[in-house]
Amino acid sequence: MCHRNIRGHRYVLLCCAVMVFAYAAPAQFRLTKGYCASTMDEQVVYLTKFFNVNVQAFSISTAPLNNAFKNFLIEKYNFKSNSGYPTDCQIFETLSKAQAHKGQLTERAQQDGKQIVEVIWDPGPLVAVPERGGENIVVGPGDPTPTHTFCAVGNQSTMYFSAVFVTFGPRLDPKVNDGFIEFLTRTYGFTPEVEATCTIQNTVREAEDILKARIAGVRYNRHKAVETGWKFEPSGNYKVAPKPVPKVDDDPEPVGQRKSETLPPSKNIQDLATKEVPDVLARCQNDRIMSGAFDCYAVQRAVYNYRIEHAAVAAPEPLSSVFEKLKCEDCIAQFVEAWARSSAVSRGLKPTAAECVSKRFPTDLHAAPFPNKASRIFTAAITACNK
Repeated sequence: MCHRNIRGHRYVLLCCAVMVFAYAAPAQFRLTKGYCASTMDEQVVYLTKFFNVNVQAFSISTAPLNNAFKNFLIEKYNFKSNSGYPTDCQIFETLSKAQAHKGQLTERAQQDGKQIVEVIWDPGPLVAVPERGGENIVVGPGDPTPTHTFCAVGNQSTMYFSAVFVTFGPRLDPKVNDGFIEFLTRTYGFTPEVEATCTIQNTVREAEDILKARIAGVRYNRHKAVETGWKFEPSGNYKVAPKPVPKVDDDPEPVGQRKSETLPPSKNIQDLATKEVPDVLARCQNDRIMSGAFDCYAVQRAVYNYRIEHAAVAAPEPLSSVFEKLKCEDCIAQFVEAWARSSAVSRGLKPTAAECVSKRFPTDLHAAPFPNKASRIFTAAITACNK
């Protein structure tokens, strides 16, 4: 309320105008705690611990924070979701409000039979900047977000691939192409007539998966794929690395110069092993239990190596027979325990029974790590735990 004893009409109007503005302006809040969660659309719900925030705003956007958490889940847990909003980070004024919100979400997830996994993730120092053309304050990690890239270039008969290396931002430094071309010229005597094609992804896992698929596709079409191992140095001081140890597909030296005492695999076996690559991957990925129990790309490599190691066999075995015989403990998926628990819950098992399956299935699988036996082992674990 304006005081009547203020001298002068102008001062009275000014006082009232300031008070009206003060009532009209939106209130800002001091936000101190936050946490992130994955979508409730999937069977497994990932939650972070609480992290510190120091933001003052009346309207915020956590899109960069959401994206950073999603990339962490992809990298660490091979997270996949068809949701338009796969992750959501919430920020609160106090720890008690954050705890209440997280408790409600956890309770709802448990009622829906979801598996809850609390992960250790630290977004690091956060920054808050005004949104362009809007009133929101955008909150996200303060450190630059790395991307992960690989490059490829070649001709009609041979493709050369780099390894996956760290980059920043959606545009590449021209030195990336220059460095890769210089490496190929000095190491392989190959100078391409076009620039290298470089693929940028958010995570190492995504970049490596695409790289493996591209290499497999080249070999499936009976072309040579050379995995050079080259990585770009962000400083620009890239060095030409020594020529890498050749892989089976590279075959840069005449057979007579090899020091190995064993006979090299025949061209027919190499062709068969290469041609099978997409079929092996598809067989594994299309089998729900096999793909949950094993890393399908590891299975793919194991089958290829099995073919090469058994090159002396007169008649190559059918692929189904190889899957039966293939013993690959190193192929077992990293998070098979979480997968087993989630799959048991989706089949209607109670939490105690699902926990039993999550322990029994990996144990039995390590005892008999054969891809084709995964389904039988899982069924046996379900039966034994659901009594």
